[in-house]
Amino acid sequence: MKGVVQPGPRVGIFWFFQGRLIADWAPLGSAEAYGDCLTHACSHIDFWNNLQHLGTVPRDIEYEQPPRGRVVFNTRTERFTLYADRCIFTRKSVVNQILRAMHLPPSQTDVKMDGHYLCCRCLKSLHGLGDED
Repeated sequence: MKGVVQPGPRVGIFWFFQGRLIADWAPLGSAEAYGDCLTHACSHIDFWNNLQHLGTVPRDIEYEQPPRGRVVFNTRTERFTLYADRCIFTRKSVVNQILRAMHLPPSQTDVKMDGHYLCCRCLKSLHGLGDED
């Protein structure tokens, strides 16, 4: 649409919880430096605690239980990386939803699984535990 200004790419954190994307982000101009990367200053735990306080997510679900991830921008390579739990990574529609929400250019964005972002289900699978635990 002529005259409509699209917001620029963002970095941030996200979850895929109960069939919906929950995210918090910052434009690159407001991002925090972390080594060669720009990242969102808010942590998963702090934002999740705020969501619990607001009643947006249940108080009995810890921040690391649902599938989650993060988007960072590497200032050296000038590329974005979307790090995500396997449960997100394997669902192309969810990955595309994150790319759209963060206004990420697909040709400039790498999508990678990251062992730091393992939900409860993936952790159980990794350690050979069944869902009955």
